Amino acid sequence: MASASNSEASNRVGDGTLTQSSAIQAAQLGESLRGADLSGMDLSGASFAESMLRGASMVEAALIGTNLRSANLSGAFLAATDLRNADLSMSFLGGAFLGWTLLREADLSGAYLRGADLREANLSGAFLNGADMAGVFLGDATLENADLRRANLDGADLREADLSGAVLQGASMRGTMLAEARWTSETRWPDGEDDAIRRMSREESPGKFVINTDASSRDTIRIQHPPS
Repeated sequence: MASASNSEASNRVGDGTLTQSSAIQAAQLGESLRGADLSGMDLSGASFAESMLRGASMVEAALIGTNLRSANLSGAFLAATDLRNADLSMSFLGGAFLGWTLLREADLSGAYLRGADLREANLSGAFLNGADMAGVFLGDATLENADLRRANLDGADLREADLSGAVLQGASMRGTMLAEARWTSETRWPDGEDDAIRRMSREESPGKFVINTDASSRDTIRIQHPPS
């Protein structure tokens, strides 16, 4: 019976007739949801742990509190998806599009996000400790009070991002772009970077700063760390 159910689920993925219940059932059966269209579905609280969702479309889907731990979402399209409080720890999101996504207090610790696009995403209070975010685009994203300890932000684009109260201690930031990024006196930068960041910033109001644009390097500011 399990084999028949798997076959039926596979057919639904292929012909685009997946429903909310059949998508959840497919995940429970360990069926691949590669390339599946889950856009607009309410999958809040469901478990897709370790699921194959490579290239899946989840545009404007609700995944509040959903378990996506260790799921493969490489190349997935999650525009304007609601992932508040979702568990994405140790997940694979390389090259995924997460523009305008709600990720408030989501757990992305240890996640692989290389090359992902999180433009204007809301990551307030998100857990990104130890995440691999090399080359990630976070333009105008909100990272207020986010935990970015030991994250790899090498080459990431954080221009105009909000880093108010964010914790970046132990993060790697070789070539990170920070022009016009906002931060506060509560922001915790990698060890030894506080003075350098302060010198390249302007204070717009008490305790609130914006990193200056460096016109000589085409509106980018890069923190260079010595080789480890």
